[in-house]
Formats: sequence, C-alpha cells, structure tokens
Amino acid sequence: MQFEQVKEKIIKCFHGLEGNQSIYVSSPDGDIALHADQPVSSASIIKIAILLEALRQVDNKQLAIEQVVQINHMNDVGGAGVIHHLSPDLQWKLGDLLKLMIVSSDNTASNQLIDLVGEHNINHTMKAAGAFHSKLMRKMMDRNALKAGKDNMVSGKDTYLLLREFVTEHLLSKSSMEWGVEVLLQQQFKDKFPSKISSIKENRLAHKTGELNGVEHDAGILFTTDGPVIYAFLTAGLLENRYGREAIANAGRLLYDFYH
Repeated sequence: MQFEQVKEKIIKCFHGLEGNQSIYVSSPDGDIALHADQPVSSASIIKIAILLEALRQVDNKQLAIEQVVQINHMNDVGGAGVIHHLSPDLQWKLGDLLKLMIVSSDNTASNQLIDLVGEHNINHTMKAAGAFHSKLMRKMMDRNALKAGKDNMVSGKDTYLLLREFVTEHLLSKSSMEWGVEVLLQQQFKDKFPSKISSIKENRLAHKTGELNGVEHDAGILFTTDGPVIYAFLTAGLLENRYGREAIANAGRLLYDFYH
C-alpha cells in the first residue's frame, strides 16, 4: 500500500464522527491533516505541555528531578490517578509526579505541577514550540472554571509540535528529551491507538491519552526504522465516547501496519 492510500484511509476513519476532530500526523513519507489547527478541549493531552515545561526548568536548573515536592491539599482531586487515594503524608520527588501525571494521568500530580512550574510558563513554552492554538486555562477537575467558560485547549498540529520537542533538540536538552520519551513509553492506557494491534514491539510507542465525556484523544510518537512518526488523533463533541475510541484504534492500526 502507498502512503497516499494509507492517508486516505486514516482520514476516512474520522469521517462521519459527530463533533470536532483535529488530526495531524507527521511521518517520513508525508503529513496527514484534518482540521489540524482547530482547537478542541484538551482533556489530559495538556499534560504533555506540563511535562515539557517541567523538563525545560530542569535543564535551566530551576528544578531538579530528585527534589521533593509537597502536595498541597487544594490540589488533591479525584478522577484519574492514585495520589488522591493514598496517605496525604507521603512525599514525592518531582520525577515521581511527572511519571504519575503521564503514565497513569494522575490529576493531583498534574495540579501540583501546574503550581510548581507556573501556568504562564506552560503557556509561554507552548508558544515557543509554535503551538499557538493551545492554552492552559484551568487545573484538572476544576468544574467551576469549566462553568465559567475556561477550558484547556489544544489542536492536532499543536500537539504534534509539543511532541516534536521530545525528538528534535530545540527547547530541551538531549537528556531531558530522552527522559521524557522514556516516561511516554510507559503509558498504561492502551484502549485507543494500540488497542487493535496484537503486539507492539517494546520501546516503539511513546504516547499520552485523554478522555472526558464526549472527548477521546491519543497522541504520541511511533518509533520506526524510517524515523519517528508523530501523530495526534483528537476527537471531541462525541455523542458516545466509544465512537472516538474506535476511530482512533482503526487509524492507529493503519499507521502501525504501514510502518511495521
């Protein structure tokens, strides 16, 4: 199969979905785009930007991976993650919180990290990466902010630009890029992009998922012998979440099979 045929089939996966999709794939064979600059509710995809900014501050010696970070009880929220269910007396290293935020999408860790690195800095670094259609406007599980019309937004193309920072030396040092990729490789949520792939080789897929009611996202880096393939499959405004998961799973299988 030629890349153009795969491109057509991947875009077709998202045709007929209600709501908004923002799709972008950058591969050695070309790009795939569908409403790529359209911002959608980010769900947990915004956590990629938090990871990026934290590692940038580590590079600048403002933070250290081994430093201990105390969890403020105001940041302790439910939803995804485990910290909320554990003893409030536990101490966490910065590296632990970053891993929990990405690997198990921990919302409490994410909120503490937003306080630590600064909302303004996260938004500034997204712009530095070229992600102009994306913005962090609220913490995780902040329903009052949502009611007030504040939501975190990302687009498919912007998500690609953020992920590109982990494989192209620009905003991060080589060691921080590698550290970030290692964390993304440990993703525990596998119900979207990899769900129809029987077995993905180890260290092949570094990704982050996100979901809310009516929102299903999966974005990451697929490492291939031809070079990294960076994808962002973002679906929002879904009548039923399973339709978004199905579309992403089908697109993921097509992309993986082409480069397998």
